[in-house]
Amino acid sequence: MNSYDTREMLEAIKLRNPMKTFFADTFFKIHRTHIAEKIDVDIKKSKRRLAPFVAPRKGGKVLTRDGFKTNSITTPKIAPQRVMTVDDIVKRGMGENIYSKKTPEERADELLAEDLRELEKAIVDRTEWLVREILFKGKINVIIPKDGIDISVDFGFENKEVLSSTLLWSSASANPISDLKGWRRIVIKQTGIAPNVCIMGSESADAFLSNASVTKAMDIRNMRNVVIQPRVVDPALTFLGRIAELDLDIYSYDEWFINDEDKEESMIPYGHVLLANNNGIGSIEYGSVTQIEGGSEDYVTYDAEIVPKQWVDKNDNIKMIRLTSRPVPLPFDVSSWYVGVVLAESGEGE
Repeated sequence: MNSYDTREMLEAIKLRNPMKTFFADTFFKIHRTHIAEKIDVDIKKSKRRLAPFVAPRKGGKVLTRDGFKTNSITTPKIAPQRVMTVDDIVKRGMGENIYSKKTPEERADELLAEDLRELEKAIVDRTEWLVREILFKGKINVIIPKDGIDISVDFGFENKEVLSSTLLWSSASANPISDLKGWRRIVIKQTGIAPNVCIMGSESADAFLSNASVTKAMDIRNMRNVVIQPRVVDPALTFLGRIAELDLDIYSYDEWFINDEDKEESMIPYGHVLLANNNGIGSIEYGSVTQIEGGSEDYVTYDAEIVPKQWVDKNDNIKMIRLTSRPVPLPFDVSSWYVGVVLAESGEGE
């Protein structure tokens, strides 16, 4: 088996085809790396001020800058790793021909490549989960006392409405289009940016499509304001249609993950609806990774999205591979999207 140093593996990671993540790819498209583990996070809420009038022979008036709050945070550390033993490479691998003549060294190289892909996928999925937390909660809150983990970042997100009673989309008297119009208007008023996509889970989408006010809007002759023409974009994402009046595309997104309690959970919380602009509302900032390099036994710091490390335990004949990443999603403006809770579990408001 070949031994690869960190920089060789870094180049290999850079050349790989990027893994797709819907929320991050759509709303947090910009990625930036930093040379420090701790970064300053600026939390901004826009105010749309007009330029001041001044007298003809006066120079001007000061236009105050929009305020923002800066939080200095230590970027959360994600570091999955795998161990490779002699038993892993002397036996036939899954799917390998029973009469295969592969050498243990060849199997080790193939297993290393597979482990790198799986570890990277785990990091990408966790980063997508961080984006999901920001989008629907406006904060990241991970506290695991037994592991000494306390990650708390709160952006002060307030653009959220929880519907109740007859306003719930499951109610015959609800008006989902009016709700979307009102939430969109709030974002425009606060930021000047219009949401152009609405993302729903399947339960919210079903309630939207079966609502009487929506079906009525679809049935008005010679009007193309609400057009529902579902088509599958990919296995998890379905384009449902468009509300022309709002310049709003409607999607249903059905994806799941296994949470830290080992339970399956939907990427879109039950009954939630997201309005945002798909040109991007934020970036993902990556803190640096510092580790001891095997040959030199010196500390080396890398500013990269994902940093690999490989080392050997010669006494036990094992090799270890680890990928480390320190991502934190950062919204440009915490007022630039809106979340509605349009359904209630068990028939009660949340």
